[in-house]
Amino acid sequence: MSPGFEEILLKRGLITPDQLHIALMQQQKSQAFLSEILVDLRFVQPKIMGEFVSEITGYPYIDLENFSIDSNLIFKFGKEFCKMHSAIPFCLDNILHIAMLDPENVLVQDILKKSAENLFEKKVICKFYNTHKQAFVYALQKSASPVAEGFDASFESLFSNLLSEAFLKEASDIHFVPLDQMIVVKFRIHGELIIYQHLELEIYEKTCVRLKILAKLDIAERRRPQSGGCTLNIQGSPIDCRTSFHPCSLGESLVIRLLPTNRQVLSLIELGFSNAQVEAMTKLVNKSYGLFLVCGPTGSGKTTTLHALLKELDSSKKNIMTLEQPIEYRVNGVRQTEIHEAGVINFADGVRSMLRHDPDVILIGEIRDEDTAKMALRASMTGHLVLATIHASCPFVAPARLIDLGISPNLLAGQILAVVCQELVRTAEGRSAKAEIVEFNEEMHLLVGDGANSTKLKIAHVST
Repeated sequence: MSPGFEEILLKRGLITPDQLHIALMQQQKSQAFLSEILVDLRFVQPKIMGEFVSEITGYPYIDLENFSIDSNLIFKFGKEFCKMHSAIPFCLDNILHIAMLDPENVLVQDILKKSAENLFEKKVICKFYNTHKQAFVYALQKSASPVAEGFDASFESLFSNLLSEAFLKEASDIHFVPLDQMIVVKFRIHGELIIYQHLELEIYEKTCVRLKILAKLDIAERRRPQSGGCTLNIQGSPIDCRTSFHPCSLGESLVIRLLPTNRQVLSLIELGFSNAQVEAMTKLVNKSYGLFLVCGPTGSGKTTTLHALLKELDSSKKNIMTLEQPIEYRVNGVRQTEIHEAGVINFADGVRSMLRHDPDVILIGEIRDEDTAKMALRASMTGHLVLATIHASCPFVAPARLIDLGISPNLLAGQILAVVCQELVRTAEGRSAKAEIVEFNEEMHLLVGDGANSTKLKIAHVST
């Protein structure tokens, strides 16, 4: 408050000089607002002080004890968030109404405005009010009732709403990010992380325990990473939820990947590939043997492209087998095997076993280690078409990545049919694949055999 605040209180006879002296002495110990101390000492009634502060600051006064509060708004921001910033969102019409203990704190106002922009789809205007501490505490206590009904009720209430929102917004992942006194929940929608809500630590910890039970993980383990999965029914649709727990300095971080089990595989054209690219890729995947690789950053749709390529093959005439972690698309007529982190089979063992099942086409979710790379190359060299993803920054780096994993350049030469490097770009309809397809020619195969770098491969490709 301004220095004249005390003088006005005395002039209006709201307090006596002795009461002001006592309040100032108390303020030196507690560092609280003078207005709060005067109310706590019962020198001034809360409503009178609230109206007086509103007159001084220009912010309207609201007594939350006499107002119907939207508990869902407090739940969306998070009680810990509201406590930290001494602010209560209490109503949302065309304007978000927020009561504050210190409405003149512009830094907190900026934080609240930014959070509101992230939490709500449409842009809302924030209107700030002054309130007193008793009403603030009352509002927080009242908001606790929806989530204090017991363990199962709080979890079901949280996740039925949270997962339904994520499903309706077509989120691919839900992130729970631990902060000092709260958890921020974010949705990844079309590749972009968007804040959905703030969550109390207590509810989050109960949620983690429940999810670990569903995913058959160790509920007592919080120091090591853990991954698992479960199937939940969301909006009437079965959804595979892949959970990943990772220890951080402020607690466990959690990411849930949502994989609808009834997702339909899109065609290459629907994914955004041009007619010329589709024609080139279809011709390549109908060859009898070789490595067809797809690279690109995480979340760029590499697996989706591989499954779209499978649609170009006749599964009734070819034995198609896949190794995936996890299975994102279920395809009739294709033998799909899921690799689990703590399972008895890994990618290399899976390829070794599939070679005894007379496959024509093998899809490998990701070539990530030496054993998997060697088994993929072995399958290619023994007359099988191998489709796989690999982490590489561009098509010309992919051979070097395989060599780095332990593949001999001499053996790799002649085996790579093509490398597709793709990324997802935002469009009016959502996201679309932007890809570069590099078909390896004879000169490039010779360079691979000599261990040539990506620059020489690129020059050889451009020259042809």
